[in-house]
Amino acid sequence: MSVFQKLRNRRLDDISSAVIAPEEEKVVVSDPEGKEAALDDSISEVSSDAPEGVQAIEGALMVWPKWAVYTTYAWIWVCYFMLALQQTIGTTMMPYAYASFIAAPAVSTANILATIIGGVLKLPIGKMLNIWGRAEGFVVFVGVYLLGLIILAACNNQHAYAAGYVLYWIGYDAIYLILNIFIADTCGLRNRAFAFAFASTPFICTAFTGSLAAESILKTATWRWGFGIFTIVMPFVFLPLAGVFKYYHIKAVKLGVVKPRNSGRTYWQSIQHYFHEFDIVGAFILMAAFVLLLLPFSLQTYGRATYHSAKFIAMIIIGGCLFPVFAAWEKWGAKVHFIKYELFRDPTVIGACILAAVNNISFYCWDLYYYNFVLIVYNLSVRDAGYMLEIFNVGSCFWSPIFGLYVRITKHFKYACLFFALPLQILGCGLLIHFRGEYTSNIGYIIMCQIFIAFAGGMLVIGEEMAVMAASDKEGIPMMLSLVSLFSSVGSSIGYAISAAVYDNTFYDALSKKLSASEASSIYLGGVTAQSSYPVGSTTRDAIIYAWNYSQKYSSVAATAILALSIPSIAVWKNFNVDQKRNKGHVM
Repeated sequence: MSVFQKLRNRRLDDISSAVIAPEEEKVVVSDPEGKEAALDDSISEVSSDAPEGVQAIEGALMVWPKWAVYTTYAWIWVCYFMLALQQTIGTTMMPYAYASFIAAPAVSTANILATIIGGVLKLPIGKMLNIWGRAEGFVVFVGVYLLGLIILAACNNQHAYAAGYVLYWIGYDAIYLILNIFIADTCGLRNRAFAFAFASTPFICTAFTGSLAAESILKTATWRWGFGIFTIVMPFVFLPLAGVFKYYHIKAVKLGVVKPRNSGRTYWQSIQHYFHEFDIVGAFILMAAFVLLLLPFSLQTYGRATYHSAKFIAMIIIGGCLFPVFAAWEKWGAKVHFIKYELFRDPTVIGACILAAVNNISFYCWDLYYYNFVLIVYNLSVRDAGYMLEIFNVGSCFWSPIFGLYVRITKHFKYACLFFALPLQILGCGLLIHFRGEYTSNIGYIIMCQIFIAFAGGMLVIGEEMAVMAASDKEGIPMMLSLVSLFSSVGSSIGYAISAAVYDNTFYDALSKKLSASEASSIYLGGVTAQSSYPVGSTTRDAIIYAWNYSQKYSSVAATAILALSIPSIAVWKNFNVDQKRNKGHVM
């Protein structure tokens, strides 16, 4: 929508009137064959002033039967399951891919690039879904996702891998966002917390099956097949879902529920229109600013730019200067703003966005090298290390449906996040400082901390999404979820940069205290492959374990300290009552 309005003082009837077209503008169903359309008054109108993509999904929901709602939800669950399975296997493959290129520390570079570029693209994706349609946007980003997987499977160096990973992550993130929007479109606000949480439960299954599958692939084939398999399978998973929504959209058009629009623009005029509508220049400036500001920390990690080098300093300065350039462009140059500043007039929205960023900064401070840490320090197999990696997914996906039921029963979510979830998260991260920094700590304590963080994280993610959706009308939901996702991605990239900087300034130095410079450098660049080759109990393996504990202690300190910003971020939320009906048509 063009202008975001505060909803904190609006009554429920005001909210309803904002998303329903005036009486004289209602589009009434007409049967082109002269038969009565079997649609009741509650599902026989779309918002005539809404963007075409919003009209398309409203029309589809008005004409599909109730059984289609439940069938579609079941298939959405399958899509989430396959995404979770692929993500689990892909995460396991990444260290082995980079180790094969003798560039293990470069893993953070690909992560930073992917999260920044993918995050900045979230807002154009939200606009695309409103303007073009959900199904069309879904198909486009499935294509981007598959292209990334193909490049990952075929790459021969770390640069090609990074390029493939960026495309893959853009597609993955976009698909996940669009699936969430599908759920928001087809589910009432009161049930939405549970629906979002239930859709994440496939991660519980893949926590076990994914690690087993990854271990089997590494034993019987190579890490390349960990990506190649899904380039074959995923089209058959995603395209039927797009087909369902497109089929019912076409049916709505035939029944007259949705009136096709003709913009009257020529091909060249359309290119110019969408160039300004998506603010391509603003997106490019913002993307360049974050990349130049955060990427040097990753480049420094494997020696391509040191803190005192001109390259490092120049990138930091130019990146910082691009932010005021972006602000100037948005104020005086852009015809359509990349980020509508009206969105930030509601403290709930800005608080939820800051919380999303802070949570991801904290998470990736300790998570980026977590797999390597448990694999080497506790001498785990690939399968068991994968299980450790999935504790957060299992815990958060187990607990979040319970929180969803809590929201459905109590109709509120703010104070559960503020007085239960956040203290639990701070406790979990704080305990990690001791247990991941202690050479002789039992792995059980690590698991305990992960469970605390997982339960809290599951609640806070659902809470921030519910906060922005409760503060918005139906038309604004894609943009709101895209905005939260943008801040999440920016937070992730900052977390990656912090983690990379801590790792670089602690791990190698700790190794150098115990080993010669040449041996420490070889182990540092060789990654988990080189580190696991030394037997447990040897002097070299003990030095490696010491370095990991030393490094992870400071990562955990950073993860805990940043969480202080979460307290005011949640405190400013309005205490919304979610018992509101906003969706049209047959919904869950």
